[in-house]
Amino acid sequence: MRPFSSSSLAWIVVASQLGAAQNCPILGPAYPAVTNIAAPKLTAAKARFEKALESVNRSSTSFAIQVYSAHDDGLIYSTYNTATDQVGAAVVGPDTIWRLFSISKAITVYTFLARLGDVYWNEPITKFIPELADAPVHDPIRDVNWAEVTLGSLAGQSSGLTRDYSLRDSSAVQSQIPGFRTLKDSEIVKCGSFSLPTCNRTEAIRIILKTYPWATSYRTPNYSTMAFQLLAYAAENITGESFPDIIMNQLIKPLNLTRTSVPIPQNDTNVVNYSADAWGLDIGDLSPGGGYSASASDLSTLGKSILRSTLLPPILTRRWLAPAIHSGSLLFSMGRPWEILRHAVPATLTSNITRHVDIYTKQGGGGAYTTAIALSPDHDIGVSIMTSGDVTQAVFNTITRAFLDIWLGAAEEAARDQAQATYEGTYASKTPGDNSSVVVGLSPGEPALFVEQVISNGTDILEYIVNNNGALSGREGKVGLWLYPMGLVDEKEKSGGGGRRVAFRGWPGLVGEKPAEDCGSWAESDRLRWGNYPGDLYVFEVDQGGKASAVENPGLGRVFWRV
Repeated sequence: MRPFSSSSLAWIVVASQLGAAQNCPILGPAYPAVTNIAAPKLTAAKARFEKALESVNRSSTSFAIQVYSAHDDGLIYSTYNTATDQVGAAVVGPDTIWRLFSISKAITVYTFLARLGDVYWNEPITKFIPELADAPVHDPIRDVNWAEVTLGSLAGQSSGLTRDYSLRDSSAVQSQIPGFRTLKDSEIVKCGSFSLPTCNRTEAIRIILKTYPWATSYRTPNYSTMAFQLLAYAAENITGESFPDIIMNQLIKPLNLTRTSVPIPQNDTNVVNYSADAWGLDIGDLSPGGGYSASASDLSTLGKSILRSTLLPPILTRRWLAPAIHSGSLLFSMGRPWEILRHAVPATLTSNITRHVDIYTKQGGGGAYTTAIALSPDHDIGVSIMTSGDVTQAVFNTITRAFLDIWLGAAEEAARDQAQATYEGTYASKTPGDNSSVVVGLSPGEPALFVEQVISNGTDILEYIVNNNGALSGREGKVGLWLYPMGLVDEKEKSGGGGRRVAFRGWPGLVGEKPAEDCGSWAESDRLRWGNYPGDLYVFEVDQGGKASAVENPGLGRVFWRV
């Protein structure tokens, strides 16, 4: 095999050198997430959010909104609106039940992971549904190659399968469409569509086997509801349990989701059934793709449990909250089954410097309902949005835009304030005569903590970095290190101590340099090493009161104490 030439990697070298000359944020949080939901920036966001909602049509659309943090059992913010012509609940509140529609897909995957983990993601569906294993592939354009459809591709909208097998098939409601072929009686959909009985498993598999492939698996994302029906069938085959029972035992009972239902509740009066046809729609075995219902409070509880890794090991949560395949948009990727929006969040409300934050969302919609869950792992916050009414999509769009523009920025600034209060200061050696110090603070309008001075035994370490960094050498301007948290935390109270140790890595750069789109900081990391000790690692000792008392740099072999 011919090795890569240096010229073939030129683009990565250019990007990494550019990243070394500026504050080029890595993927992930700029600061540890804010833990106080009463932080001033979060409190101030409430009024701005309310102002943004003044334009929505409250008379014809009911809604419930809850913003929450993984660090508090309460809510950061909540608001509820009951439309004038509301059908169902007399007053919409936190426990009012809504149709979730496609949010059900996220619940299905969460259930699968809680019960079975992700060890089956690369296994073909043919291993768990024998009828699919027996299906021949005579024509790759006509026949699905089921052996190439994995459980992970089903969960990640990359299976290459069609959207539905009967739900939106026009033959269920029309005898003929002008210009289309005449169907045999055996080709007409007779179950699983609107106004028709649901398909049982045998009927569903029979029709699914007739569907054309949309594309080869893993080629490009395609929205498929029936993929989650097949995923549920696979879980039933592996466990020997019905999927509704798995949801009950793995999610509903452990999280005490008393207002979550599989299937839709029939005799509950605290529901929003504005659209009777959509509320009562029974899609049977297709329910794992869109048949569940829940209250805003239950959806928020579920969101918190994901951010907290309540039901999953943290490593599994991190693997789950990651892209599975990109879309045709630079700002949108698919997870399992997350709809991942890459949003530009400003360093401060007045800054024109932003960093990219991945928001893990799942939207649902049908009839007069539009719903969503959105999680920001960078900030440990989430939102539950439920809407229903005549202009639900317009109201929903206003709410989601306000969440992105107001609450994410507020969470970023609140975390920045918390980081400043915790880490900002001068740290120095306690050894008499040892000229060693570190100065930590913030650079105005730029993300992350900023180290403006590092002196070790009289040596200016920042000057050393400049002289040994091709991207910085000869450049004019103030040089410093931007510190980003790495998720590596030693909770000392677990071993009977107090406080915690928090690891940050430092990236050198010039103050005031706006990051470019081809930011390559990830490829420039961990350059400064001495005897395998990292020179860019800063480990802070944080006491039980939330104040950093010291910082250690292993490469320098020194501990600096707060002055």
